[in-house]
Amino acid sequence: MTIYTSGFAEMGGAGERLEAELKSIAEAGGTLVCGPNCQGVANLHDRMVANFSSTLSRDDITAGPIGFVSQSGLFAGIVAAECHQRGLGLGYLNSTGNECIVDFADMIAHMASDSRIRVVAGYLEGIRDGHKLRAALAIARKNQTPVIILKVGRSDESARAAASHTGSMTGSYEVYRAAFHQWGVIEANDVTELFDLIELFSLSPPASKGPRVGILTNSGGIGVFCADKVNELGLELPSLNPETSARILEKLPAFGSAQNPVDFTLQALSDAEAIGWHLKHMVSDPNVDVVLAFFGVQMLNVDALCAEIIKANKVNEKPIVVGWMLGDPSLPGQLRAEGIPCFNDPLRALKAIRALVAGPISMREEVLPSDVDSAVAMVAQAVHSGKFQLGEYDSKQVLSMLGIDVTRGRVVANSQHAVAAAEEVGYPVALKVESPDIGHKSEAGGVRLGLTTSTAVRSGFEEIQNSISIFDPNALIDGIGVYEMVTDAIELIVGIKQDPVFGPVILLGSGGIMVEMLKDSVVRVAPITKSDAHTMITELKIFPLLGGERGYPKSDIDAVADILARLSNFSLATDLISELDINPLMVLPEGNGACAADALIVLQVEQEKVTTN
Repeated sequence: MTIYTSGFAEMGGAGERLEAELKSIAEAGGTLVCGPNCQGVANLHDRMVANFSSTLSRDDITAGPIGFVSQSGLFAGIVAAECHQRGLGLGYLNSTGNECIVDFADMIAHMASDSRIRVVAGYLEGIRDGHKLRAALAIARKNQTPVIILKVGRSDESARAAASHTGSMTGSYEVYRAAFHQWGVIEANDVTELFDLIELFSLSPPASKGPRVGILTNSGGIGVFCADKVNELGLELPSLNPETSARILEKLPAFGSAQNPVDFTLQALSDAEAIGWHLKHMVSDPNVDVVLAFFGVQMLNVDALCAEIIKANKVNEKPIVVGWMLGDPSLPGQLRAEGIPCFNDPLRALKAIRALVAGPISMREEVLPSDVDSAVAMVAQAVHSGKFQLGEYDSKQVLSMLGIDVTRGRVVANSQHAVAAAEEVGYPVALKVESPDIGHKSEAGGVRLGLTTSTAVRSGFEEIQNSISIFDPNALIDGIGVYEMVTDAIELIVGIKQDPVFGPVILLGSGGIMVEMLKDSVVRVAPITKSDAHTMITELKIFPLLGGERGYPKSDIDAVADILARLSNFSLATDLISELDINPLMVLPEGNGACAADALIVLQVEQEKVTTN
C-alpha cells in the first residue's frame, strides 16, 4: 500500500498520533505501507508504477540497472529526469516519506537483491535503526551491488530542516560518515557527484587495482590541472614505463609530450588511430592502474575517435574514463552504450576515478564480546545499587577487568593515608576527588597534579577538601584518589558513546593540550576489529607524532589499537553504558603499552543528573 497524503508525523502532535494509529492497524493486518507523505514507488522493469512524479509520464522512459530510493519525493523526480537526460535506465524509483512501515533500509535490501540492478543509490536525511541499515548493506555487499548515498542533514540547521520534512531522526553526521566508511557505502558529497557516481557504477566498469592515474589529453593546460587535482584527491600520477613513453613517441607530434600527463596536442582532429595507439600503450603500462582520456573542444573526427576508445577498452582489464568538454555531443552517448563513463569536466572525471579506486569497502566480520563478564557484572551491580556513574577508581577497575592498563592508585579518607598511598605508588602523584556528584573535577578544585613530597600531598589533600566544600557543600565524597603520574607519553582520548541511531560508537582523539587546538577525532560504529582500530589511528592529525616524527619516539600504536578493540567488545556486551571516557590515555614508547590516567563511566540510568567531563 502506498499512502501519498501528508499531515502525519512530520507535523507533530495530532499528526504523530494519527501515524501511530495507522502503523498499528497496518502491523496488525500484516500490510506493508510505503509512506505516508511520499511520492510513491515505481518498478520500471515490471511496469508497476504507484508514483505520481511527472517525470514518469514520458513515453520514452526505459528500464535499466539503477535503483534509487529517496526520502524526498521531488528529489527522486530530479534523479529520474537526470538519468533520462544522460541516457541511463532506471529500474526502481522509490520515495519513502515518513517510513511508517517500509523504510530506507528495506528499499536498499530489496533493490540489491534484484539481479537486474547494478547500482543502488539514495538520498538520505536520517534513519531510525542503524543495525537494519547495516543488514541491508550486507545484502548489497554479498551481491556485489555498489550503494551510493547522498547524506543531508549534516549541520544542526539542516538536521532540523530534515526533521520537519519527514520527521527523520538524523543523528550525528560524523557517526553516519563512519558507518558508511565501515559498511561499504560510497558517499556522494553533492548532487552532481551523486549523478556522476550513479552513471559510473551503472556502466559496471572494472575496478581499479590502485590509485595510479595515467592521463592522455589534447590540452597541456588540462593536463597540468589534472596533475594538481590528482594529489588533492588522494590519487597518484606515476611516471610512465620508459618503454611506454618510447612507443607513444613513435606516433606523437614533435611538440607533444610523452610523459604523464601525455599531451597529444591537436592530433585527435586528424589521426584517430594515433590516439588509439597512445591509449593502448598507456593502459598496458605496468605503472598505470586507471586511465583518464580527456578531450576538449573536439568537433571533428569524432566517430573514428570513439571507435578507437571503444577498441582500447575492450582489450584491457583496466578502467578507462573519458573527459569530453565542449565537443560533439554525440560521443558521450556512444561511449556510455559501450560501458565507458564520460564526463564533461576534468575534476568530475577524477572524482569518479577516485570512487573506482576506493570502491565499496569490505565489511568485516563482527568481533563478538569476550572476556568481559566481570566488567559487565560490575556495571550491572552499580546500576542495581542506584548509581548513575562510576568515579575514576571504579571506572579504572572496570577497565582493568577488560585487560586495559590503568595508572596505579587507591582512594583514601585522610591526609595520612594519602601520604602512605603516595609512597606506595611512587612520586610524583596526582590527587583527585572521588564523588558521584562532581563531574568536572578540575573546575571544582578537586585535582592536584605533580606532587613530589609528603608535605605537598598533605597540603593538596586539605586544599581539595576545602575547594569541594565551597563548590558543593552537599556533594557526597567517597574519598580522594592518589594515583601515579605517567610522563614522557602522548595523550589521547578514547571512549564509548551511545548514538541514537547506530548504538555504541568508539571514539579516538588527541588529548591534553591538543584537544581544543587540533579538534582531532575519529569515530567508528561498533563492532570494530583491531585492524579497524589501526586505521582509525592513522586518520588522526597527531598520527605523525605517534609514528615517531619530529623528534618524538615511536609510540605503542598497537597497544592503542588493542584498547579500542577491547572497548568495542565491551560496548556490545552491555546496554547499561551511556558513556565511557578515558581522558587521557597515556601512550608510551613502542613496546611499553598505554594506560588510562583518568576514566569515567556514565550509566544508562537517571542521566539527567549527570554532569559529564
